[in-house]
Amino acid sequence: MKTEKFGFGIVGTGMIAGVVAEAIGKAKKARLAAVSSRKLENAKGFAEKYPGAAAVEGIDALLTRSDVDAVYVATPTVAKEAIALAAIAAGKHVLVDKPFDGHASAMRMTKAAAEKGLVFMDATHLVHNERTAAIQKAIGEQIGAPRSLYTAFYFPFDDYHNIRFDPKQEPTGALGDMAWYSMRAVVEYLRPKGKVSHALAVPERHAITKAVVRVSGLISFDSGEVSTFDVGWTAGTIVQDLLLLGTKGVISLDDFVLDWTKGFAFRRAEIPPGYVHRTGMATRADVTFVGAPTEIPQEVAMIEDFADLARGGSAAERAAYVEASLKTQEYLDALWKGMRG
Repeated sequence: MKTEKFGFGIVGTGMIAGVVAEAIGKAKKARLAAVSSRKLENAKGFAEKYPGAAAVEGIDALLTRSDVDAVYVATPTVAKEAIALAAIAAGKHVLVDKPFDGHASAMRMTKAAAEKGLVFMDATHLVHNERTAAIQKAIGEQIGAPRSLYTAFYFPFDDYHNIRFDPKQEPTGALGDMAWYSMRAVVEYLRPKGKVSHALAVPERHAITKAVVRVSGLISFDSGEVSTFDVGWTAGTIVQDLLLLGTKGVISLDDFVLDWTKGFAFRRAEIPPGYVHRTGMATRADVTFVGAPTEIPQEVAMIEDFADLARGGSAAERAAYVEASLKTQEYLDALWKGMRG
């Protein structure tokens, strides 16, 4: 097994690419080898912040580098599949930012990676937070069988010149950008046993660009589980609420996407990491805060987990990540199809 750090190449130079580049720099098992952009000056401006990272022009120059073991794809949604497939064809593992351009696109990428024995993982940070595993372990004892999930995820954002407001590059707008996390919470916590029975999403669109900027909706399953959600960029504040209701209690979070304690947007060490549990006739004074310490930020844990998976993960572990990605996109597709207005 290799002992040197796992080499990442990044395609894209936007904000989220910077977040992951910083995470790679903090990871013990990885290093940023190179950054690619269609314009070399953009790649150079990005790479100069990360000592040792090379700047290259175009995807081909990145994929020929022997020090790149994996490619992180941080491009507009419509461009992700072509880049990921090129990386896979070049023998590189792929970490792809969410969302995808539909379930069929996700299937093509995951199938191509599996056929070459390579790792495909979506870049959903919360999956790798130690708190997520702690909640999953506690669900049965603390709340019984999960039956209903409510999530709300908003951040204040109104720059309509940003790519998020361009339906040609980000067709599903806030549904794909924000409700991805709501649907991932369905996969990770609600864990429906059946197929989608109903999917309804009601959007608000931007007056100028017509991009979807807010969505409220519902998705249900023929096994009885139901999830409602409310997401977007229009509330004027950050909202990250989650309520997981079971047969004998409730688990709740107010930071389910980016934890207050170590999440890259906050890093408030004075806020204890964990979640709230309530059961019976508990009032606000009677609820229990359950601590769930995390050693490293969830985005750094994602990089470490990816490197471990690429270098020695089992087939079952790889398949589990792929299944979660496909289910999340499947649920998003159902909502997009069921959108009204």
